[in-house]
Amino acid sequence: MSHHTSSFPLSSVRLLDSGFKHAQDVDLRYLLSLDTDRLLAPFRREAGLPTAAPGYGGWEADGLDGHIGGHYLSACAQLWAATGDPRIREKLDDVLAVLAECQAAAGDGYVGGVPCGRGLGEELAAGKVDADLFTLNGRWVPLYNLHKTFAGLLDAHTYAGSTHALVMLTALADWWLKISTTLDDESFEDMLRTEFGGLNDTFASLADITGRDDYLREARRFAHRAVLDPLASGRDELDGLHANTQIPKVVGYARLAAAAGDAEAARAADFFWDTVLARRTVSIGGNSVREHFHPADDFAPMVQDEQGPETCNTYNMLKLAKLRFERTGDPSAIDFYERATYNHILSSQHPDTGGFAYFTPMRPAHYRVYSKAQESMWCCVGSGLENHSRYGELIYSHGADGLAVNLYIPSELDWADHGVRIRLDTDFPRSDTATVHITADEPAEFTLRLRRPGWATRIEADAGGQRLDALPGNRDLAIHRTWTGTTKVTIRLGAEVRAEALPDGSPWVSFTYGPVVLAARQGANGVPGFEAPDERMGHVASGTKVPLANTPVVTAPKPADAVVLLDRRTLTAELTACLNGDQVSVRLEPFAGIHDERYTVYWPTGPSDGERTAELASLDARAGYAADVIDCVTAGEQQPEADHHFAGESTRAGGSGGVHWRSATGWFSYILAGTGDAPAVLRVRFRAAARQGRGEDLRLNGVPLGEPENTSLDGTVEIQNFMLAAGAPGTFTFSVHALSGTVTGDLLSVQVLRGDATL
Repeated sequence: MSHHTSSFPLSSVRLLDSGFKHAQDVDLRYLLSLDTDRLLAPFRREAGLPTAAPGYGGWEADGLDGHIGGHYLSACAQLWAATGDPRIREKLDDVLAVLAECQAAAGDGYVGGVPCGRGLGEELAAGKVDADLFTLNGRWVPLYNLHKTFAGLLDAHTYAGSTHALVMLTALADWWLKISTTLDDESFEDMLRTEFGGLNDTFASLADITGRDDYLREARRFAHRAVLDPLASGRDELDGLHANTQIPKVVGYARLAAAAGDAEAARAADFFWDTVLARRTVSIGGNSVREHFHPADDFAPMVQDEQGPETCNTYNMLKLAKLRFERTGDPSAIDFYERATYNHILSSQHPDTGGFAYFTPMRPAHYRVYSKAQESMWCCVGSGLENHSRYGELIYSHGADGLAVNLYIPSELDWADHGVRIRLDTDFPRSDTATVHITADEPAEFTLRLRRPGWATRIEADAGGQRLDALPGNRDLAIHRTWTGTTKVTIRLGAEVRAEALPDGSPWVSFTYGPVVLAARQGANGVPGFEAPDERMGHVASGTKVPLANTPVVTAPKPADAVVLLDRRTLTAELTACLNGDQVSVRLEPFAGIHDERYTVYWPTGPSDGERTAELASLDARAGYAADVIDCVTAGEQQPEADHHFAGESTRAGGSGGVHWRSATGWFSYILAGTGDAPAVLRVRFRAAARQGRGEDLRLNGVPLGEPENTSLDGTVEIQNFMLAAGAPGTFTFSVHALSGTVTGDLLSVQVLRGDATL
C-alpha cells in the first residue's frame, strides 16, 4: 500500500448481514433503551437548571457524572452515519438541544456534567492544582470526564454534520483556554499527572477543522512531556503505568503528526505503536492487567488475574491503528485492527442483551461479566456504545491511485466521487471466498487493491475471467483497469492454524485460524452470574477461579501440530493435550462466539505435562490466589483505589518498575469488605526500601490498631495478625495516618483474609 491513504466517511458504507451487522443492530437497541433525560441530568444540574429525571446510578452518581452522556453523543452520531436510522438522529438532536440550553444558561461557554466542574475551572485559574493519578482538586478524573463532552460534540459535527455542535464545542474550548492561559507550564504539566482522556486529540482535531493556531498550541500543551519525551526518544517506560491513561494521549500525538506534521509527535506515536504491539499485546488484540501495563518481560499476571485486557484500551488502540494506517499505509496497522475487531471488540458485547464487558480475562477457565443497560455506567459501557457503530470505518480506503479493500466484512460502499459502488459479499472467515461487485455509472479507471492479510498463506483473484495471484512478499493484489458496468471479482484466501506465544516468550500459546482466535468452552460451574451486579466492583468477574493446574498442557514440540481443524464452516478444531499423564481432546471454536460460560484462550506448553502442572500450582500458590482472600486493594492503582472509595489529604501515589504504592504526609483511607460472621485477618504490606525514618498510625473505623507485628517478605514488610473479631461489620474503613511531621511508609496493598488463613 502506498503512503497516505484515506478512509471513507462512515456514511458511505453500509454493513450487510454478518456478526458485525448483528452487533451494530444490538448496539442500536441498547442506545435507544437509555433514557436521555437521566443521562443529561448532570449537565442540567451543573447549569443550574431543573432536571427532567433523576440521573443514573453507578459511576454516573459517583463522581463521573455525565461521562456516559458524552459517549452517548459520539455513539449516536456514529450510528446515524453508519445506518441513517431516523430514531438515532432524533436522539442526537434532542441531546444537542439540551446541551445548548445548559450552555446558554451558564453563559460562560462551559457545559459538562463534572460535579462542580465550573468550580474546578475557577480553582485552576486561581492557581490551585492538587493532582494525583486519578484525582484533580479532589474530583475523580474531571478532565477525562470533560473530554467525553468535548469528543461527543466533535463527533456530532464530524459524523452527523452538526454545525450547532461545532459552535458549542468552540465555546467550550474557549472557556478552557481562558483557564489555561493563567497556568504556567510547570502547573499545567503537574495537572497532567491526572488522567485527562484525549484532550490533546480533540484540540488537534479542532485546530484542523477551524484553522485556529490557539487550539493547535493547546493540543501541544496537553502533550504531557513526562510521557511524550521518553517515547519520542525510543524509551519504553510504560511498565506500571495506567494503560488507558496513556493510549488516548498517543492517539493525540498521532493526530498532531497527521494534522500538523509534528515530527516529535510522530516518533512518539510510532515507538508506542511498535512496543505495545510487539511486547504488550495478547492474541485477541488487548493489553494490560488490572488496567495497568504489567512488566513487558513478565506476562504471569496476564494468565493469573481475573482483571485482564480492558475493552477501553482496545477502543483507543483501534483509533491509533486507523491514524497510523492513514498516515503510513503500514500493513501491521490493518493486521492489528482486524485481529482486535474480530476478537476483542466483537466479543465484548453480549449478542442478546447487548451488555458490554469491561475486562476479558486471559486466565484459563475464567469468565466475563456484562453490563446492564439501566444500571452499569462504567467507562467500557461508554466506549462500548461507540465500538459497535464503527465497524465500517476501515473496510475500504482510497489513495491517489485507487481503492483498497482492507477487511473482508460484508458491506456496500458508495464511492460517490467516482460514480462507483462496491458490494462485498462473503461468509469470511467461515468461508475462504469473498466476492466484490464493482458497478461504475461511467467508465472509471483506477486500481483495485485487495489486501493480503499477514495471516494469509495465499491470495488469488478472478476479475471477470482474468486470473491473478499475489507475488510472494506482496501485501496486496492490485488490479488496474477501466471499470465499466458491473464487474465481479472473486477472491480466495488461504489460512492455517497457527500457535502464538505470549510476547515475553513464556510457555503459553493461543491458537488462531486466519484472524480468528480459537478458544474452548469450560462450563459455568462456580459462576455467581454473568450479568454484573449493581455495585462498585460489579465489572470484575470475581467468582471462583479454577486452579491453573487444572489446565491441559500442550506437549507437542510444535504446538500448532496439536490442533486439527474439524470444520471450516464452523471454525471448530480439536486440540490434543495432556493432563495428569492422560491425553485429552479439547474442542476449540471462535472466541468471539463464547458467552455466558468460562473459556480458555491460552494454554500452557512444555515437554512434560507433570512438571508444567507443578509449576502452575506453585504460580497460583505464590500469587496468593487462594480462596482465603476476601478483599484486597493495591495502593496507587487507579481502579482498585476508586473501587474501594479512596479518600485522603496530602497523599501521593508512586511507582516504578511495575510496582505501585501510596504514601502521605496527611492521611488516606479505603473501604474494604469484612467477613461478616467469621473472624478475619488484615494483612498490610509496605515497601521495605522506604521504611527508614518513616512511621504511620493504622486505624480501623477510626480506632488505632496499636503496635503491629512486623515480618519481612521478599523486599516488603508485612504488618500482620490484626485479628478482626467475628461479627465484624459488612464493610469497614481502613486508614493510614502520618505521624506528626513525618511521611508514612509506602503502602503496597491491604488484604482481608479468612481468620484461619495461613500467613
